Amino acid sequence: MNTTDSIKSLIDKSKDYLETKIELTKLKTIDRSADILSSVIVMVSMIFLGSLFIIFISIALALMIGQWLGAAHYGFLIMGGLYALLLLLIYLRREKWIKTPIANGLINKMLK
Repeated sequence: MNTTDSIKSLIDKSKDYLETKIELTKLKTIDRSADILSSVIVMVSMIFLGSLFIIFISIALALMIGQWLGAAHYGFLIMGGLYALLLLLIYLRREKWIKTPIANGLINKMLK
């Protein structure tokens, strides 16, 4: 085997290696994207169903409290006040409770 054949063989093998590397990168990207998308769909579904659960429980509690206090609107005012306090608490702790965990979760999924 002469030098020209060796160089040609090396170029062919390098080309094959590069094509394989590109294909592997594409497949890894597709896998990560599918994993992230499926996680997002599950999370959105859980948030939707959880929201429905909270809405129905809140209505039931508001009606029950209103019945105890003699007027339905009192129950709804109390539940609204509780949600306002909860919203304020979440707003004050949003970095630690929401932003950081979501960012870390997405980074972990992308680097997986």
